[in-house]
Formats: sequence, C-alpha cells, structure tokens
Amino acid sequence: MSLPSISVHERLVSINSLRTQLQRAAKDLLRQEFSYSTGHIAAVLNTCLFAPSLLTFWFVNGVLDFSTAIAIGAVATTVGLQIRVLAYLLLVPVFLLIRVSVHLLHPTHRRQVLSGSCPNVQLVSLDWFSMGILATGLPLALQNLGPWVGMNTLIFTGVFLAPRYLPDGRGGQTKLVAIGLGSAVFLYATYGAAVAVLPDPASVLGPVATLALSDETTASLLRVVNSFIAGPMLVGLFVIFMNHLLTRPELTDIPLVKYALPRRDPDTVVSLSAATGTVFYLTVVALLTGQVVVAP
Repeated sequence: MSLPSISVHERLVSINSLRTQLQRAAKDLLRQEFSYSTGHIAAVLNTCLFAPSLLTFWFVNGVLDFSTAIAIGAVATTVGLQIRVLAYLLLVPVFLLIRVSVHLLHPTHRRQVLSGSCPNVQLVSLDWFSMGILATGLPLALQNLGPWVGMNTLIFTGVFLAPRYLPDGRGGQTKLVAIGLGSAVFLYATYGAAVAVLPDPASVLGPVATLALSDETTASLLRVVNSFIAGPMLVGLFVIFMNHLLTRPELTDIPLVKYALPRRDPDTVVSLSAATGTVFYLTVVALLTGQVVVAP
C-alpha cells in the first residue's frame, strides 16, 4: 500500500502553520512571564524570591544601620566593627536564601512559585531581619543611659502628651520641636564634653549627662542579648514593641517623619525576622571568633 504523496504546497502550509503556532506560544509565554502577577520572572522581580530594590535596601539600610551602630556606641572594638561589616555584606544573600527556602518548603507556596506565580503573603522581612543584627549591640549603646532618658522623655512628652492639650494647628509643630530638641539634648549630653566652646553637659543637664550603667551591668546585659537562647527571644519582643510604637498615628501623621517610619507588619513576621537576624549575627560571631554563648 503506497503512502499518499504530499505536495510542496501542502508542506509549505504545514511549516507556516507550525511557525505561526510557535510564535503564538512564544508570545503567550512572554506575556505570562512579564505579567505583573504571574510568570517565573515576575516571581523573581516581584519580591517573591528577589527584587532589584533589595540591592538599594542592602546599601542604604546597611549604611544607615552601620552608621547608627557606631553613633550610638553599639560597636565597642575594632574586631566588633569588622564582624558587623562582614555581617552586613552577608545580610542580603543569607536573607534571600532564607526566604527562598521558606517559600519552597511551604507546599502551597512551592506550587505557586514553580508555576510562575508569586505567593501574596509576607513571611519574613529584610527590614526587621537587619534590626535583629543592630539590636545585639544595644546594651553597649545604653550604658550611657542618661542621654537616652533625656531624649525619649522630651520626645514622648512633645509627641504623645502635649498635643492632646494644644489646638490642632500647633500639635504638628510641637511634635517637630520635641523631636529636634530631644535629638539635640542627646547629642549634647553624649558628645558635648568634647567640644571646648560648649559648657560641660554635666553642669547644664545634670543626671541626663551623667547617669550611666556600670561596666558589670552592661557586660551582663550584653551577654544576655548575645546568647543563642535568650537573645533571639528578647530581640523579638523588643522589635514587636518598636513595630507598634513607630507606627502609631501620633508619629505617622508628622510631615516628613512619616516617610522614615516602617509600616506596621504582623507581629509574627516582625518577631520571627528579627530573631532569625539575631541568630544569623551570633552565628557569624561564633564562626569568626569561636565565642559561643548558649545561655546567659
């Protein structure tokens, strides 16, 4: 039995039809990939697994956190400075590995990611993850307790209390003045003694400039916060408090200031991210120095 012959015209039609189908399939694929909510590229670029904005966050937030750690005295030695530099260099790669792992280990999220759809849920936060690193040095910063008490007393009074008894038009101005004055008192009480032209802060501010924790108390607090058992738990509770405080309407309605404040995230996301960041930093310290504090 002979096979039917296929003419050149039919072959050309068949090839053209195949080419048209391939073009249509390629267009559909690209349309899906570059769609805002679906596609494997969208899953990467839409902060599901990675986002270009994380590079900006890496640099800007790293510089801010690192500068803050130095300014408030959360870094005591050159070795501590070097460890924090390395921790911030590893910050984003480790965080991305954690986020990818969390999504891929979750059965529902894994199916969504592999199908090219980004899960519409935030399980970990880079902002609070980095806060977990900064918080490990807070006992060193709080050794000079007086400036912190003075600054926060002024800010709390001017932002949360005074506006309740003032006309609406003056409440916003009072908040800005309180924040500026509190910051000025902190800087003067902390660094004013090093400026020869200024009067001694102790003679002007009294306990605000002189109140300090003993070296033994500071060392004990530092050991507790930098222990693997107590540290992550305490840091997690601390950032939950900060998450609620920094997102209160008394602060978020202040012009300009509101742009520097974080959004309120779920407490589980905040505490888990910060606690994980603390464990990450303590692991870096352990690997570099061999010093491991399991329990305070």
